[in-house]
Amino acid sequence: MNKNWDSLQAELQQILDEEVASKNECACQLCIIDHGNIVINIAAGTISADSAERCTTSHLFPFFSSGKPFLAAIAWKFVERGLITFDTPVAKFWKEFNTPDKAGITIEHLLSHRGGLYLLPPGKPDISDWDEVCRQLAAMTPRNLPGEKCHYHPLTFGWLLGHTLELIAGVPLHQLMLDEVITPLKLNGKIYFGIDSSADNRIIPIDDSLIPVKPAWEAVHMNCDKIRRCCIPSFNGIGSAQGIAEFYSQLRGKLVSNETFDFVSGKLFRDANDPVQEHLWTKFALGVVLPGPVENRRLFVGHGGAVGSEGFYMPSEDIALGFVKNRLSPRHPDHPIRDRISRALGIPTRFW
Repeated sequence: MNKNWDSLQAELQQILDEEVASKNECACQLCIIDHGNIVINIAAGTISADSAERCTTSHLFPFFSSGKPFLAAIAWKFVERGLITFDTPVAKFWKEFNTPDKAGITIEHLLSHRGGLYLLPPGKPDISDWDEVCRQLAAMTPRNLPGEKCHYHPLTFGWLLGHTLELIAGVPLHQLMLDEVITPLKLNGKIYFGIDSSADNRIIPIDDSLIPVKPAWEAVHMNCDKIRRCCIPSFNGIGSAQGIAEFYSQLRGKLVSNETFDFVSGKLFRDANDPVQEHLWTKFALGVVLPGPVENRRLFVGHGGAVGSEGFYMPSEDIALGFVKNRLSPRHPDHPIRDRISRALGIPTRFW
């Protein structure tokens, strides 16, 4: 891996600037932390296509599914405290899960996307109504037996794991996120799950100008104040690349023990009869994705998100990276800007 940060600073800035100049991107940020020290923290572009205001490293971006590990980390902490184990049935705390079809769903199944409840309730539910979505999900029938199949839960992950955790703690999820993750890691003002009005002027909106069919789901929801105010960590996190990188750089040995982190990120958690399909996004450990090459899946521990955001930790290098951008690409999940960054760093590209 190329760690010549002095020369990389200029090279990476040039990559971001060129992608903006080509109109592939509108605004973006990149932050890299090496052994706890910020070595790259750069931004490029403008806050919108018709604005002259420059994007800076203090602006905030919706980062979608890249926020899922922030929620998963609370479950890891609860396991360390002995409140649960990864084998604990969800039904122990969420009584509506005590039915023949759902009683076998465990914390591990939720974290590894094997609970079978990957679809939103039918009828276009109001996803800003936390309690109602939880109620409807608890009434649904899983699409497969607990643990049988890994199928990404892009949205429902937030309600399923989030409500389980708040039932365990007896504390609303928004407060749990603050108390267990944001405040201990000093991410206040850098990461939000339910943003307050004081930070509204720092948010860079989602740009769907390159998408053939508009408006895009990502723009409709994350340019909406009502959704931004909610706490739905499966998709509505808002923050900076620096905040994402700082989260990953402080996981192992600080937020949780080395042993816990190594366990939850140590392998793919899936049924032996459910083989990995390399071209699909199903490479889940417990709350994180392992998108590295077959011979070293744990090269990266992290999560990608819609629009092209990503955050990851490289255990072998003690390096964390956060990247955010706001312009949707019709080629998603193929993002040339991320591939160019990877080539400059001398690391494999990732599919997520």
